[in-house]
Amino acid sequence: MKKYIIVILTILVSVLSCTNDFEETNANPNQPEEVSSDLLISTVISTVANRAAQSGWDRGNIVGQLTAKINFTGFDRYEWGSESGLWNEYYGILPEIDLILKTSLQKETRNTSYEGMALILRSYVFSILTDNWGNIPFSEAIDGQNNNFTPKYDNQQEIYTAILLDLKKAEEQLAIGQPILGGDVLYGGDLEKWRKLANSLRLRYLLRISNKVDVSSEMKEIVDSGIFIATNADNAAVPYPATTQIDSWPISTGRIGGFDEHRLSETSETVLKQFNDQRLSKWFQPTDNPDDDPNLFVGLTNGLSEDNASTFNGGASNVSRINQSFFYDSPNSVKAAIIQAAEVHFIIAEAAQRGWITVDAKTSYENGVRLSFEYWEVNQDINTYLAQTGVAYDDKLETIITQKWLASFLVGFEAWYDFRRTGLPSAIVPGPDNVNGDRVPVRFLYPDSEQTLNNESYEQAISQMGGNDINIKGWWEN
Repeated sequence: MKKYIIVILTILVSVLSCTNDFEETNANPNQPEEVSSDLLISTVISTVANRAAQSGWDRGNIVGQLTAKINFTGFDRYEWGSESGLWNEYYGILPEIDLILKTSLQKETRNTSYEGMALILRSYVFSILTDNWGNIPFSEAIDGQNNNFTPKYDNQQEIYTAILLDLKKAEEQLAIGQPILGGDVLYGGDLEKWRKLANSLRLRYLLRISNKVDVSSEMKEIVDSGIFIATNADNAAVPYPATTQIDSWPISTGRIGGFDEHRLSETSETVLKQFNDQRLSKWFQPTDNPDDDPNLFVGLTNGLSEDNASTFNGGASNVSRINQSFFYDSPNSVKAAIIQAAEVHFIIAEAAQRGWITVDAKTSYENGVRLSFEYWEVNQDINTYLAQTGVAYDDKLETIITQKWLASFLVGFEAWYDFRRTGLPSAIVPGPDNVNGDRVPVRFLYPDSEQTLNNESYEQAISQMGGNDINIKGWWEN
Protein backbone atom coordinates (compact mmCIF):
# COMPACT_ATOMS: atom_id res chain seq x y z
CA MET A 1 0.00 0.00 0.00
CA LYS A 2 2.85 2.39 0.82
CA LYS A 3 4.34 1.73 -2.59
CA TYR A 4 1.01 2.56 -4.30
CA ILE A 5 0.65 5.82 -2.33
CA ILE A 6 4.20 6.90 -3.21
CA VAL A 7 3.61 6.19 -6.90
CA ILE A 8 0.33 8.15 -6.91
CA LEU A 9 1.89 11.14 -5.12
CA THR A 10 4.80 11.14 -7.55
CA ILE A 11 2.41 11.20 -10.51
CA LEU A 12 0.36 14.03 -8.96
CA VAL A 13 3.47 16.15 -8.32
CA SER A 14 4.63 15.53 -11.87
CA VAL A 15 1.26 16.53 -13.33
CA LEU A 16 1.05 19.68 -11.23
CA SER A 17 4.58 20.62 -12.21
CA CYS A 18 3.79 20.16 -15.91
CA THR A 19 0.61 22.21 -15.55
CA ASN A 20 2.49 25.07 -13.94
CA ASP A 21 5.05 25.08 -16.76
CA PHE A 22 2.53 24.47 -19.52
CA GLU A 23 2.29 28.10 -20.76
CA GLU A 24 6.05 28.60 -20.77
CA THR A 25 6.77 25.19 -22.30
CA ASN A 26 4.26 25.64 -25.11
CA ALA A 27 5.17 29.24 -26.02
CA ASN A 28 6.35 29.50 -29.60
CA PRO A 29 9.51 31.65 -29.63
CA ASN A 30 9.09 32.16 -33.39
CA GLN A 31 5.60 33.63 -33.03
CA PRO A 32 5.78 36.49 -30.50
CA GLU A 33 2.54 37.83 -29.05
CA GLU A 34 3.66 41.43 -29.63
CA VAL A 35 5.25 42.80 -32.77
CA SER A 36 7.96 45.39 -32.19
CA SER A 37 7.62 48.95 -33.50
CA ASP A 38 10.50 48.60 -35.95
CA LEU A 39 8.69 45.76 -37.74
CA LEU A 40 5.35 47.54 -37.78
CA ILE A 41 6.59 50.97 -38.83
CA SER A 42 7.94 49.78 -42.19
CA THR A 43 4.58 48.27 -43.12
CA VAL A 44 2.69 51.38 -42.06
CA ILE A 45 4.96 53.78 -43.95
CA SER A 46 4.85 51.68 -47.11
CA THR A 47 1.08 51.28 -46.93
CA VAL A 48 0.18 54.93 -46.47
CA ALA A 49 2.70 56.18 -49.04
CA ASN A 50 1.63 53.60 -51.60
CA ARG A 51 -2.01 54.54 -51.08
CA ALA A 52 -1.15 58.21 -51.67
CA ALA A 53 0.46 57.39 -55.00
CA GLN A 54 -2.31 55.05 -56.10
CA SER A 55 -4.96 57.56 -55.02
CA GLY A 56 -3.22 60.15 -57.13
CA TRP A 57 -3.25 57.82 -60.10
CA ASP A 58 -6.79 56.44 -59.77
CA ARG A 59 -8.70 59.44 -58.43
CA GLY A 60 -6.65 62.50 -57.56
CA ASN A 61 -5.27 63.17 -61.04
CA ILE A 62 -8.73 62.59 -62.52
CA VAL A 63 -10.80 64.87 -60.30
CA GLY A 64 -7.98 67.43 -60.47
CA GLN A 65 -8.11 67.15 -64.29
CA LEU A 66 -4.42 66.46 -64.66
CA THR A 67 -5.50 63.29 -66.46
CA ALA A 68 -8.77 62.02 -67.94
CA LYS A 69 -10.48 58.65 -68.39
CA ILE A 70 -11.14 57.25 -71.88
CA ASN A 71 -12.79 54.04 -70.58
CA PHE A 72 -14.89 53.45 -67.47
CA THR A 73 -15.52 57.18 -67.23
CA GLY A 74 -17.99 57.13 -64.33
CA PHE A 75 -15.66 58.68 -61.78
CA ASP A 76 -14.63 61.39 -64.26
CA ARG A 77 -18.33 62.20 -64.78
CA TYR A 78 -18.89 62.44 -60.99
CA GLU A 79 -20.96 59.28 -60.89
CA TRP A 80 -19.80 58.60 -57.35
CA GLY A 81 -21.42 55.89 -55.28
CA SER A 82 -20.73 54.64 -51.77
CA GLU A 83 -16.97 54.58 -51.20
CA SER A 84 -15.64 51.74 -49.05
CA GLY A 85 -12.22 50.83 -50.47
CA LEU A 86 -10.28 53.89 -49.31
CA TRP A 87 -12.27 54.07 -46.07
CA ASN A 88 -11.47 50.46 -45.16
CA GLU A 89 -7.81 50.70 -46.15
CA TYR A 90 -7.12 53.80 -44.09
CA TYR A 91 -9.09 52.64 -41.06
CA GLY A 92 -7.45 49.24 -41.48
CA ILE A 93 -3.95 50.66 -40.95
CA LEU A 94 -4.87 52.71 -37.87
CA PRO A 95 -4.70 49.79 -35.36
CA GLU A 96 -1.08 49.15 -36.37
CA ILE A 97 -0.23 52.82 -35.91
CA ASP A 98 -1.96 52.72 -32.54
CA LEU A 99 0.08 49.68 -31.52
CA ILE A 100 3.33 51.50 -32.40
CA LEU A 101 2.17 54.49 -30.37
CA LYS A 102 1.18 52.43 -27.34
CA THR A 103 4.42 50.45 -27.44
CA SER A 104 6.43 53.66 -27.63
CA LEU A 105 4.69 54.94 -24.49
CA GLN A 106 5.17 51.84 -22.34
CA LYS A 107 7.86 52.06 -19.68
CA GLU A 108 9.77 49.00 -20.90
CA THR A 109 9.75 50.08 -24.56
CA ARG A 110 9.59 53.88 -24.20
CA ASN A 111 10.81 55.61 -27.35
CA THR A 112 9.97 59.23 -28.08
CA SER A 113 11.03 58.94 -31.71
CA TYR A 114 8.65 56.11 -32.52
CA GLU A 115 5.99 58.10 -30.68
CA GLY A 116 6.61 61.08 -32.96
CA MET A 117 6.60 58.95 -36.09
CA ALA A 118 3.34 57.28 -35.08
CA LEU A 119 1.69 60.64 -34.35
CA ILE A 120 2.73 61.92 -37.80
CA LEU A 121 1.39 58.86 -39.61
CA ARG A 122 -1.85 58.86 -37.62
CA SER A 123 -2.39 62.56 -38.31
CA TYR A 124 -1.78 62.05 -42.01
CA VAL A 125 -4.26 59.17 -42.24
CA PHE A 126 -6.98 61.03 -40.34
CA SER A 127 -6.49 64.15 -42.46
CA ILE A 128 -7.28 62.18 -45.61
CA LEU A 129 -10.29 60.52 -44.03
CA THR A 130 -11.82 63.80 -42.87
CA ASP A 131 -10.94 65.68 -46.08
CA ASN A 132 -12.60 62.95 -48.14
CA TRP A 133 -15.70 62.43 -46.01
CA GLY A 134 -16.10 65.29 -43.51
CA ASN A 135 -17.25 64.11 -40.09
CA ILE A 136 -15.69 60.71 -39.34
CA PRO A 137 -15.00 58.36 -36.42
CA PHE A 138 -11.91 59.82 -34.77
CA SER A 139 -11.75 59.83 -30.98
CA GLU A 140 -13.36 56.36 -30.80
CA ALA A 141 -12.13 55.14 -34.18
CA ILE A 142 -9.99 52.25 -32.95
CA ASP A 143 -11.84 51.52 -29.73
CA GLY A 144 -12.90 48.02 -30.77
CA GLN A 145 -10.61 46.50 -28.16
CA ASN A 146 -12.92 48.07 -25.61
CA ASN A 147 -15.90 46.47 -27.38
CA ASN A 148 -16.98 49.76 -28.93
CA PHE A 149 -17.90 48.77 -32.47
CA THR A 150 -20.16 51.75 -33.10
CA PRO A 151 -17.80 54.73 -32.72
CA LYS A 152 -19.17 58.23 -32.75
CA TYR A 153 -18.36 60.65 -35.55
CA ASP A 154 -16.33 63.73 -34.63
CA ASN A 155 -16.68 66.98 -36.54
CA GLN A 156 -13.94 68.25 -38.82
CA GLN A 157 -12.98 71.24 -36.69
CA GLU A 158 -12.32 69.00 -33.67
CA ILE A 159 -10.33 66.58 -35.81
CA TYR A 160 -8.11 69.28 -37.30
CA THR A 161 -7.49 70.82 -33.89
CA ALA A 162 -6.29 67.44 -32.64
CA ILE A 163 -4.21 66.71 -35.75
CA LEU A 164 -2.33 69.98 -35.50
CA LEU A 165 -1.64 69.47 -31.80
CA ASP A 166 -0.39 65.94 -32.48
CA LEU A 167 1.96 67.11 -35.22
CA LYS A 168 3.41 69.78 -32.98
CA LYS A 169 3.92 67.22 -30.23
CA ALA A 170 5.46 64.81 -32.76
CA GLU A 171 8.10 67.34 -33.75
CA GLU A 172 8.90 68.02 -30.11
CA GLN A 173 9.27 64.32 -29.31
CA LEU A 174 11.47 63.72 -32.34
CA ALA A 175 13.67 66.65 -31.31
CA ILE A 176 14.66 64.67 -28.19
CA GLY A 177 16.65 62.52 -30.57
CA GLN A 178 16.16 59.05 -29.11
CA PRO A 179 17.51 56.54 -31.66
CA ILE A 180 15.15 54.08 -33.32
CA LEU A 181 15.84 50.38 -33.80
CA GLY A 182 15.01 50.27 -37.49
CA GLY A 183 12.07 49.92 -39.88
CA ASP A 184 12.27 53.46 -41.25
CA VAL A 185 11.88 52.86 -44.99
CA LEU A 186 11.22 56.56 -45.53
CA TYR A 187 14.18 58.37 -43.98
CA GLY A 188 16.47 55.60 -42.77
CA GLY A 189 16.34 56.77 -39.16
CA ASP A 190 17.09 60.44 -39.90
CA LEU A 191 15.04 62.09 -37.16
CA GLU A 192 15.73 65.60 -38.45
CA LYS A 193 13.91 64.72 -41.66
CA TRP A 194 10.97 63.37 -39.67
CA ARG A 195 10.84 66.69 -37.81
CA LYS A 196 10.72 68.47 -41.17
CA LEU A 197 7.89 66.18 -42.27
CA ALA A 198 5.88 66.96 -39.12
CA ASN A 199 6.21 70.71 -39.68
CA SER A 200 5.56 70.46 -43.42
CA LEU A 201 2.31 68.61 -42.80
CA ARG A 202 1.43 71.27 -40.21
CA LEU A 203 1.93 73.92 -42.90
CA ARG A 204 -0.28 71.95 -45.30
CA TYR A 205 -3.09 71.59 -42.79
CA LEU A 206 -2.83 75.13 -41.45
CA LEU A 207 -3.27 76.39 -45.00
CA ARG A 208 -6.19 73.98 -45.45
CA ILE A 209 -8.13 75.54 -42.57
CA SER A 210 -7.00 79.12 -43.18
CA ASN A 211 -10.46 80.23 -44.34
CA LYS A 212 -11.71 79.44 -40.84
CA VAL A 213 -8.80 80.08 -38.47
CA ASP A 214 -6.07 82.70 -38.15
CA VAL A 215 -3.03 80.56 -38.91
CA SER A 216 -0.46 83.32 -39.35
CA SER A 217 1.38 82.97 -36.02
CA GLU A 218 1.77 79.19 -36.29
CA MET A 219 2.93 79.39 -39.88
CA LYS A 220 5.43 82.09 -38.99
CA GLU A 221 6.77 79.97 -36.13
CA ILE A 222 7.38 77.00 -38.45
CA VAL A 223 8.89 79.03 -41.30
CA ASP A 224 11.14 80.96 -38.92
CA SER A 225 12.39 77.68 -37.44
CA GLY A 226 13.63 76.52 -40.84
CA ILE A 227 12.57 72.98 -39.92
CA PHE A 228 10.50 72.01 -42.94
CA ILE A 229 11.01 70.14 -46.21
CA ALA A 230 13.02 72.58 -48.30
CA THR A 231 14.79 70.31 -50.81
CA ASN A 232 13.91 67.19 -52.75
CA ALA A 233 16.41 65.29 -50.62
CA ASP A 234 13.98 65.72 -47.73
CA ASN A 235 10.83 64.71 -49.63
CA ALA A 236 8.46 62.30 -47.94
CA ALA A 237 8.55 59.95 -50.92
CA VAL A 238 9.04 56.20 -50.60
CA PRO A 239 10.82 54.43 -53.47
CA TYR A 240 9.62 51.12 -54.85
CA PRO A 241 12.49 48.59 -54.61
CA ALA A 242 10.86 46.42 -57.30
CA THR A 243 12.51 43.21 -56.12
CA THR A 244 9.14 41.46 -56.51
CA GLN A 245 5.68 42.38 -57.76
CA ILE A 246 4.66 43.10 -54.18
CA ASP A 247 7.15 45.96 -53.70
CA SER A 248 6.86 47.36 -57.24
CA TRP A 249 4.91 50.40 -58.43
CA PRO A 250 1.46 48.71 -58.51
CA ILE A 251 0.37 50.19 -61.84
CA SER A 252 3.33 48.51 -63.53
CA THR A 253 2.12 45.10 -62.38
CA GLY A 254 -1.46 45.54 -63.60
CA ARG A 255 -2.91 44.89 -67.02
CA ILE A 256 -1.95 47.22 -69.84
CA GLY A 257 -5.63 47.83 -70.58
CA GLY A 258 -6.16 49.29 -67.12
CA PHE A 259 -3.13 51.52 -67.54
CA ASP A 260 -4.40 52.65 -70.94
CA GLU A 261 -7.68 53.94 -69.49
CA HIS A 262 -5.82 57.04 -68.27
CA ARG A 263 -4.96 59.76 -70.77
CA LEU A 264 -3.69 63.31 -71.03
CA SER A 265 -6.41 65.73 -69.95
CA GLU A 266 -7.38 68.57 -72.25
CA THR A 267 -7.23 70.83 -69.18
CA SER A 268 -3.60 70.07 -68.35
CA GLU A 269 -2.67 69.89 -72.05
CA THR A 270 -3.80 73.49 -72.54
CA VAL A 271 -1.79 74.79 -69.58
CA LEU A 272 1.32 72.74 -70.27
CA LYS A 273 1.41 73.76 -73.92
CA GLN A 274 0.71 77.40 -73.10
CA PHE A 275 3.87 77.47 -71.00
CA ASN A 276 5.93 75.14 -73.23
CA ASP A 277 6.21 72.99 -70.11
CA GLN A 278 8.35 69.91 -70.75
CA ARG A 279 6.67 68.01 -67.94
CA LEU A 280 4.17 67.30 -70.73
CA SER A 281 6.55 64.83 -72.39
CA LYS A 282 7.67 63.44 -69.02
CA TRP A 283 4.15 62.47 -68.03
CA PHE A 284 2.58 61.76 -71.42
CA GLN A 285 3.49 60.54 -74.89
CA PRO A 286 2.50 61.68 -78.40
CA THR A 287 -0.53 60.20 -80.11
CA ASP A 288 -0.18 56.77 -81.71
CA ASN A 289 -1.46 57.77 -85.13
CA PRO A 290 1.52 57.54 -87.52
CA ASP A 291 -0.08 60.05 -89.88
CA ASP A 292 0.07 62.71 -87.19
CA ASP A 293 3.01 64.83 -86.19
CA PRO A 294 5.26 62.44 -84.18
CA ASN A 295 5.42 65.08 -81.47
CA LEU A 296 1.69 65.76 -81.37
CA PHE A 297 0.12 65.71 -77.91
CA VAL A 298 -3.68 65.70 -77.70
CA GLY A 299 -5.65 65.84 -74.46
CA LEU A 300 -9.04 64.29 -73.75
CA THR A 301 -11.93 66.36 -72.42
CA ASN A 302 -12.73 65.32 -68.85
CA GLY A 303 -16.15 64.05 -67.93
CA LEU A 304 -17.26 62.47 -71.23
CA SER A 305 -19.64 59.54 -71.53
CA GLU A 306 -18.20 56.17 -72.53
CA ASP A 307 -19.26 56.63 -76.16
CA ASN A 308 -18.05 60.22 -76.45
CA ALA A 309 -14.74 59.44 -74.79
CA SER A 310 -14.01 56.43 -77.01
CA THR A 311 -14.68 58.42 -80.20
CA PHE A 312 -13.07 61.68 -79.09
CA ASN A 313 -10.85 63.17 -81.83
CA GLY A 314 -11.47 60.14 -84.04
CA GLY A 315 -10.58 57.44 -81.53
CA ALA A 316 -8.16 56.32 -78.85
CA SER A 317 -5.08 56.35 -81.08
CA ASN A 318 -5.50 60.09 -81.52
CA VAL A 319 -5.39 60.85 -77.79
CA SER A 320 -2.13 60.94 -75.83
CA ARG A 321 -1.48 58.12 -73.44
CA ILE A 322 0.39 58.46 -70.18
CA ASN A 323 4.12 57.85 -70.65
CA GLN A 324 4.24 54.06 -70.79
CA SER A 325 8.02 53.67 -70.48
CA PHE A 326 8.06 55.56 -67.18
CA PHE A 327 4.72 54.74 -65.57
CA TYR A 328 4.14 51.17 -66.77
CA ASP A 329 7.24 49.48 -68.17
CA SER A 330 9.41 50.53 -65.23
CA PRO A 331 8.43 49.09 -61.82
CA ASN A 332 10.63 51.48 -59.80
CA SER A 333 10.66 54.84 -61.61
CA VAL A 334 7.75 56.27 -59.63
CA LYS A 335 8.06 57.20 -55.95
CA ALA A 336 5.13 57.16 -53.55
CA ALA A 337 4.97 60.77 -52.38
CA ILE A 338 3.21 61.96 -49.24
CA ILE A 339 4.47 65.54 -49.55
CA GLN A 340 7.24 67.14 -51.64
CA ALA A 341 9.44 70.20 -51.22
CA ALA A 342 7.74 71.93 -54.17
CA GLU A 343 4.40 71.90 -52.36
CA VAL A 344 5.91 73.26 -49.17
CA HIS A 345 7.43 76.23 -51.02
CA PHE A 346 4.11 76.93 -52.74
CA ILE A 347 2.43 76.90 -49.33
CA ILE A 348 4.96 79.40 -48.05
CA ALA A 349 4.52 81.51 -51.19
CA GLU A 350 0.76 81.64 -50.69
CA ALA A 351 1.13 82.50 -47.00
CA ALA A 352 3.47 85.36 -47.96
CA GLN A 353 1.19 86.51 -50.80
CA ARG A 354 -1.69 86.68 -48.33
CA GLY A 355 0.44 88.67 -45.87
CA TRP A 356 0.56 86.07 -43.13
CA ILE A 357 4.35 85.74 -43.05
CA THR A 358 7.16 88.09 -43.99
CA VAL A 359 9.18 86.17 -46.56
CA ASP A 360 9.62 86.88 -50.25
CA ALA A 361 6.66 85.26 -51.99
CA LYS A 362 8.35 85.41 -55.40
CA THR A 363 11.40 83.51 -54.20
CA SER A 364 9.31 80.80 -52.54
CA TYR A 365 7.11 80.49 -55.62
CA GLU A 366 10.07 80.15 -57.97
CA ASN A 367 11.68 77.64 -55.63
CA GLY A 368 8.50 75.57 -55.85
CA VAL A 369 8.62 75.58 -59.65
CA ARG A 370 12.32 74.69 -59.76
CA LEU A 371 11.90 71.86 -57.30
CA SER A 372 9.03 70.30 -59.25
CA PHE A 373 11.11 70.27 -62.44
CA GLU A 374 14.02 68.84 -60.49
CA TYR A 375 11.84 66.13 -58.91
CA TRP A 376 10.64 64.96 -62.32
CA GLU A 377 14.13 65.29 -63.80
CA VAL A 378 12.94 67.60 -66.57
CA ASN A 379 15.82 69.24 -68.40
CA GLN A 380 14.46 72.68 -69.30
CA ASP A 381 15.81 76.21 -69.01
CA ILE A 382 13.96 77.13 -65.85
CA ASN A 383 14.82 80.84 -66.02
CA THR A 384 13.24 81.11 -69.46
CA TYR A 385 10.23 79.16 -68.21
CA LEU A 386 9.81 81.46 -65.20
CA ALA A 387 10.00 84.59 -67.35
CA GLN A 388 6.87 83.72 -69.36
CA THR A 389 3.59 85.56 -69.00
CA GLY A 390 1.37 83.41 -66.86
CA VAL A 391 4.32 81.82 -65.12
CA ALA A 392 6.27 84.90 -64.01
CA TYR A 393 5.34 85.80 -60.45
CA ASP A 394 2.67 88.52 -60.48
CA ASP A 395 1.40 88.46 -56.87
CA LYS A 396 -1.77 86.65 -57.99
CA LEU A 397 -3.01 83.60 -56.12
CA GLU A 398 -4.02 81.78 -59.31
CA THR A 399 -0.45 81.93 -60.60
CA ILE A 400 0.76 80.19 -57.43
CA ILE A 401 -2.06 77.65 -57.37
CA THR A 402 -1.66 76.78 -61.06
CA GLN A 403 1.96 75.78 -60.57
CA LYS A 404 1.11 74.03 -57.32
CA TRP A 405 -1.60 72.13 -59.19
CA LEU A 406 0.88 70.92 -61.81
CA ALA A 407 3.35 69.93 -59.11
CA SER A 408 0.67 67.83 -57.37
CA PHE A 409 0.75 65.19 -60.12
CA LEU A 410 0.36 61.82 -58.33
CA VAL A 411 0.37 63.40 -54.84
CA GLY A 412 -2.87 61.95 -53.57
CA PHE A 413 -5.86 64.30 -53.69
CA GLU A 414 -3.95 67.54 -53.11
CA ALA A 415 -5.08 69.20 -56.37
CA TRP A 416 -8.72 68.48 -55.48
CA TYR A 417 -8.35 69.78 -51.94
CA ASP A 418 -6.80 73.03 -53.17
CA PHE A 419 -9.55 73.47 -55.75
CA ARG A 420 -12.18 73.01 -53.06
CA ARG A 421 -10.42 75.58 -50.86
CA THR A 422 -9.74 78.22 -53.52
CA GLY A 423 -11.76 77.42 -56.65
CA LEU A 424 -8.44 77.44 -58.51
CA PRO A 425 -7.12 76.82 -61.04
CA SER A 426 -10.10 78.23 -62.90
CA ALA A 427 -9.31 75.91 -65.83
CA ILE A 428 -10.97 73.06 -63.91
CA VAL A 429 -14.60 72.88 -65.00
CA PRO A 430 -17.01 69.91 -64.94
CA GLY A 431 -17.03 67.91 -68.18
CA PRO A 432 -19.92 68.16 -70.65
CA ASP A 433 -21.39 64.75 -69.72
CA ASN A 434 -21.08 65.13 -65.96
CA VAL A 435 -24.00 63.86 -63.87
CA ASN A 436 -23.60 66.28 -60.95
CA GLY A 437 -25.32 69.40 -62.22
CA ASP A 438 -22.10 71.02 -63.47
CA ARG A 439 -20.55 70.97 -60.01
CA VAL A 440 -17.20 69.48 -58.96
CA PRO A 441 -17.93 67.16 -55.99
CA VAL A 442 -16.41 68.03 -52.63
CA ARG A 443 -16.60 64.73 -50.75
CA PHE A 444 -17.14 60.99 -51.03
CA LEU A 445 -20.23 59.15 -49.84
CA TYR A 446 -19.98 57.16 -46.62
CA PRO A 447 -19.65 53.38 -47.09
CA ASP A 448 -22.93 51.45 -47.03
CA SER A 449 -21.49 49.41 -44.16
CA GLU A 450 -21.64 52.47 -41.90
CA GLN A 451 -25.38 52.70 -42.45
CA THR A 452 -25.92 49.06 -41.49
CA LEU A 453 -23.28 48.49 -38.80
CA ASN A 454 -23.00 51.95 -37.21
CA ASN A 455 -26.37 53.44 -38.07
CA GLU A 456 -26.96 55.60 -35.00
CA SER A 457 -23.60 57.36 -35.30
CA TYR A 458 -24.01 57.58 -39.08
CA GLU A 459 -27.42 59.24 -38.75
CA GLN A 460 -26.04 61.77 -36.26
CA ALA A 461 -23.18 62.57 -38.62
CA ILE A 462 -25.32 63.21 -41.68
CA SER A 463 -27.72 65.25 -39.57
CA GLN A 464 -24.85 67.49 -38.45
CA MET A 465 -23.42 67.77 -41.95
CA GLY A 466 -26.74 68.24 -43.73
CA GLY A 467 -26.88 64.89 -45.49
CA ASN A 468 -24.73 62.29 -47.22
CA ASP A 469 -24.21 64.03 -50.55
CA ILE A 470 -21.13 64.57 -52.72
CA ASN A 471 -21.82 68.32 -52.83
CA ILE A 472 -21.94 68.99 -49.07
CA LYS A 473 -18.92 71.03 -48.07
CA GLY A 474 -16.78 70.35 -45.04
CA TRP A 475 -16.01 72.78 -42.24
CA TRP A 476 -12.86 74.27 -43.78
CA GLU A 477 -14.58 74.89 -47.10
CA ASN A 478 -17.62 76.79 -45.84
